[in-house]
Amino acid sequence: MIKDDLEYIFKKQIDAGKTKLCFMLIDNGHKVVERHPADKLDELLPILDCFVYAGNEVMPRFEK
Repeated sequence: MIKDDLEYIFKKQIDAGKTKLCFMLIDNGHKVVERHPADKLDELLPILDCFVYAGNEVMPRFEK
């Protein structure tokens, strides 16, 4: 995943002017909602490194 991918995935939240991006991490069935500063997408890349984008129904989901 690269920064352009994250910009696309979080486009709705960024376009809405959100300062904190909301997303869900799913690890072995355990779900956690996280928040991350919208202006620091580069710092989100290593956090999501071992996750796969799993869709965007209500909020982006990333699954291990």
